[in-house]
Amino acid sequence: MSKLIRSIKWLLGIYETGYEYQISTKEIKVNPEWRKTRIGKVKFKKKLQYWYLTGEFESRIILDRDFNLLDGYSSVRIAEIKGIDKVPVYFVD
Repeated sequence: MSKLIRSIKWLLGIYETGYEYQISTKEIKVNPEWRKTRIGKVKFKKKLQYWYLTGEFESRIILDRDFNLLDGYSSVRIAEIKGIDKVPVYFVD
């Protein structure tokens, strides 16, 4: 029953903390300052290899209620580079 309620809330744009949701990468708002900074080559290569091996992102993508990215920028970049339309995200208050 709680999964049904969560699905209805998702349709209404109400997201609960602690649950994974699939969100379009285009909806995620990345701080422009983060885009100006390069991710370290070693770090990015490690995260990309993890994604190739597992099909999952090494770091969770964390958003606030307004879809602002709080954590997981490298995962968002991998999704953008690889053309992934939807990514798993978690919301926090």
